[in-house]
Amino acid sequence: MNKEAKLEPGQVVDTLGELIAGLAAFAAKVPAKSMLALSGGIRPTPEAVDAYETTVYRFRDRVGVTYKTLPPLFVESLEAFEAGKVFDAVPPLLQCVEQLVELHNQETIKFTPPQQQRLRDYHRRLERLVPEATQSEIDLPTPESY
Repeated sequence: MNKEAKLEPGQVVDTLGELIAGLAAFAAKVPAKSMLALSGGIRPTPEAVDAYETTVYRFRDRVGVTYKTLPPLFVESLEAFEAGKVFDAVPPLLQCVEQLVELHNQETIKFTPPQQQRLRDYHRRLERLVPEATQSEIDLPTPESY
């Protein structure tokens, strides 16, 4: 892989979106009782796991110093996803959103207003997957605060 190619903020947002979409699709198929039991007895299809895994490792292979904290969180989410544990797969992705917001606030990276909105949407979407299991501790910036 060409390590010279810089990973753009939009590509990071897209990658996170792919992972959330895969997790949300699986969560929609899991009966509510199973999600509450946290049993992990229902697992995603091998195809869904392959797609999630491909997204994680494609990102990991291109990540540079700026995003170095994200791949371990992606892998943690992948491992929970493979085991069918929706609750355990969500917090690492929430942490990714929080870290991206922090990088933006520190001006390490710059997201466009549409990308910022996508990050806010991702955060809300993740919280809806397991609303009783997560309490938001971040205050995502609003467009007016940029």
